Amino acid sequence: MNRLAFAVAIGAALVAAVVASSCGSATCRSICAGVCSNPDQDPNNCGGCGTRCASGICAQGKCVDSCTAPAQQCAGTCSDFQSDAYHCGVCNNSCNGGSCSGGACNCPGGAISCPLPGTTTNTCADLQTDPNNCGHCGTICGRGFQCQAGVCTCPAPAVTCSGGLECADKANDPQNCGGCGIQCGADQVCISGNCQCRPGLSKCIPPGGGVPTCNDTTSDPNDCAACGNICAAGSQICKESSCVAATQPCSPGTTLCGGGCVNLRTSAANCGTCGNACLRDELCVKRSDDQFACGRYSVGIGCTSCPCPACISLGRACCPSSWADGVVYCVRDGCPSN
Repeated sequence: MNRLAFAVAIGAALVAAVVASSCGSATCRSICAGVCSNPDQDPNNCGGCGTRCASGICAQGKCVDSCTAPAQQCAGTCSDFQSDAYHCGVCNNSCNGGSCSGGACNCPGGAISCPLPGTTTNTCADLQTDPNNCGHCGTICGRGFQCQAGVCTCPAPAVTCSGGLECADKANDPQNCGGCGIQCGADQVCISGNCQCRPGLSKCIPPGGGVPTCNDTTSDPNDCAACGNICAAGSQICKESSCVAATQPCSPGTTLCGGGCVNLRTSAANCGTCGNACLRDELCVKRSDDQFACGRYSVGIGCTSCPCPACISLGRACCPSSWADGVVYCVRDGCPSN
């Protein structure tokens, strides 16, 4: 979906990482788990935050199994491409504050009508701020870049990677940590340009040597309380950094996973359910339906606090980092739970 950065004004309502209030815009009528949502069309927040449609289709604020002509299924909703300002002419073509008539956008004052590549319709753009039409119609800024005064810009201290096609924060980006293309492991985060264990994990060297791993010594039966402290298999579990009898139940808020009592709300190795491991660019987040799942994250380049224009442009929640001061992340589906 094309997004005008003049929609950044929406962000004035985001006074924290997660705010339950109206965004004050037809395209962003409510905030669900820190992400702007249109409850009339959002299958993850259909009719209100947290109502997820099993069919994956939300139409006019209700879950439906299929669409009725002339509406067509598009991006989790039923849309009439002739009049839907969020899907004008084709699926996912937003008029960005304008109206849709006959499958074409009628643009508001201050916006420019730009052809939509590969189609016969148009979209509305602010050429000064739109990363999909920066300076000229059809000029698309690379990943991480911002459109400032009609120029694709990589704000300092971020630098360009991938031959100038990507703007990356090498101090905090797990996919470009300390240098372009240097990727951290799934059990690590990037801190000051170095791949380090995720918060709450300890760096452990396997018995006899080998590649160090990052383990949770509060719940790992092979590194319980300290690296290399192994609980007796079958008769013991690791509970709150202690090897205890396997007959003992886990404490409230934790679940037995693989011989240890794990917090499924915060564990990147067991997010939401035992064994659901997050990737290197994912965090364990609380969704709008109060379920926990892995959500992809990226650095909010150019931002030191929320709201962050980069996150709004991506349609992601703005989440302050729990391990680096002055750093925010743009996270899909919601922010990590404390």
